Amino acid sequence: MEKKSEMSGFKAVPNGEEKCIWMEAGVIDYKLCNYYYNCNACPFDKAMKQTADKNVATRLQGLEPKGKKANIISWQEKMKKRPGLQRECRHSLTGRTSFRLCPYEYECSTCAFDQMLEDSWQMQIPARLTNIPQVDGYGLPEGHFFHMGHAWARIEHGGRIRIGLDDFALRIFGPMDSLDLPLTGEEVKFSEIGLAFKRAGKEAQALSPLSGIIAAVNYQVTKNPTVVKEQPYNDGWLMVLDPTEMKKDLKNLLYGQESTEWLQAEHQKLVEMVSAVGLTYADGGPIDDVVGRVPDLSWEKLTQEFLRT
Repeated sequence: MEKKSEMSGFKAVPNGEEKCIWMEAGVIDYKLCNYYYNCNACPFDKAMKQTADKNVATRLQGLEPKGKKANIISWQEKMKKRPGLQRECRHSLTGRTSFRLCPYEYECSTCAFDQMLEDSWQMQIPARLTNIPQVDGYGLPEGHFFHMGHAWARIEHGGRIRIGLDDFALRIFGPMDSLDLPLTGEEVKFSEIGLAFKRAGKEAQALSPLSGIIAAVNYQVTKNPTVVKEQPYNDGWLMVLDPTEMKKDLKNLLYGQESTEWLQAEHQKLVEMVSAVGLTYADGGPIDDVVGRVPDLSWEKLTQEFLRT
């Protein structure tokens, strides 16, 4: 989903950037988030909390804080001053989930929803694959399930499922300009639209390989979508699911030798499509960036044939 620059005072929030929660709450005029809303790891958040706590302690002694930071209060206290229907959950404010009000007076430590969101940060660093086998020149890692719409699924600790788009699809559509991923807490369904991406003003939708609730999304690739093509099975992962029908859904995915034979057939189909529009193809390797190099193959046909949308 495209974002427009927002004005704050005399400064604009650049496209693709996010406002710090202290800015969202109105404690400070301007500060961008550099930690993908992982506030626990943010030194700025820590420093602001220390200042706010110091000001509170001073007032409890019957004194007034002095200096440039005398007016700083915690972002939670600032939010409590808003009318009830404007007391938006911090995760809703920062775009990590859809709109919801805070039912806990910003005592996030007592909120199960907040804990779920915070736990999602533990999923942001996947196990790194170092040896990815090739099939007709396309990466096809072992231990992965594949949907016929070219999404991959990997079972991880706790039965959660990490999901991305496979190397074949990314070589067809080339580097993305933007990604539209579901929000944490949203539900997706097997073989229904799970995400979308754009290139050169055209949008493609991809199907979810399993049903489940979004436990985490890869915020970093929404800011730098080229990583998805460069590292589809490592840093280019897209989301993590808590599956709701895992046993049933996995039976409908391709695995092992099945996925190898399927990918070979998909490659052959692509070769025939490229040849049909008059491009000579020297067999023996993948066709990289089909959208960019073979303009006579329409975007709509490629999405229909390979993403099945």
